Amino acid sequence: DTNHFQFRTGVRTFEAASYLRRQGAEPEICQQLMKEDLHQFLRRMELLQQTELLPGGMAVAAGPEDKEYEQLLIAQAADSLLALDGVKASFVIARRPDGLINVSARSWGDVNVQVIMEQMGGGGHLTNAAAQLGDSSINAVREALRQVLAAYDAAQAGKGDDGK
Repeated sequence: DTNHFQFRTGVRTFEAASYLRRQGAEPEICQQLMKEDLHQFLRRMELLQQTELLPGGMAVAAGPEDKEYEQLLIAQAADSLLALDGVKASFVIARRPDGLINVSARSWGDVNVQVIMEQMGGGGHLTNAAAQLGDSSINAVREALRQVLAAYDAAQAGKGDDGK
């Protein structure tokens, strides 16, 4: 759930890991249990093939119009983009099996993805947010997101170095 202690970790996370280790949990067995299926890996890479880097350290990926992806896979793809150098926030857009278009957003905390997703009709938290949209196309959602990101980037640049 913490993606190798990279997300949503705190003192209690490390205390839980320490407790489990003291009780005999073996990291090697955990790694075996957490291995990813090749098909899922390839589907995630398929989503990430169309990634573009925008100003302000924003990475946006969009799946093909005619394919569907599970919500978990879309979220995992957004997590993966944060591993790229210079990426402060990631956004992955894809159609789900229920027909809705999902936008999954992640950040390291420098970018408030909750505010961005609220402008797209969704919500969440500072570093983890999403929106689900119906009656639209992947391209239309990508263009709307680009506009929201451009406005967010301009607003951040207008604050200056002192954050005001």
